[in-house]
Amino acid sequence: MHEILTNPLVIAAVIGIISAIFGKKNKDEKRPPNRRPADQKKKQDHTQPPKEHKPEAEEMPAVSKENPFEQKRREAEKRLAETEQMFNGLELKLTSQRTRNASLKKSALKIKKETAVQGIIFSEILGPPRAKKPHRTMRSIGKN
Repeated sequence: MHEILTNPLVIAAVIGIISAIFGKKNKDEKRPPNRRPADQKKKQDHTQPPKEHKPEAEEMPAVSKENPFEQKRREAEKRLAETEQMFNGLELKLTSQRTRNASLKKSALKIKKETAVQGIIFSEILGPPRAKKPHRTMRSIGKN
């Protein structure tokens, strides 16, 4: 019995079952308040005389039945216009990005004479010492 209670899978299953039971009770408690306002609305509808909403409701389907293709065409035109507008905006952004990138590349490729000289000097200063990397002379090349 002790081995069963120390098994983590059994403990997890028991916790899951308990939470499911309490979860169902909470759902049952929450549902009745939602039903009561609906009942009150029904009572109010019965006490008030019906208004003339039916003619408006009948006119709306008649309009939609007359021009379903026109409505679809208008919606398609609206979507097309929005898509074209978005495309034009993206195109402008792309061209501006390209011009910026081109100007950055040009400025990055410009190397001044002074900066090149400084680069060579620093490479000599920061590089390995000459004892480990001696100059090659023509004599040492001929000996090998």
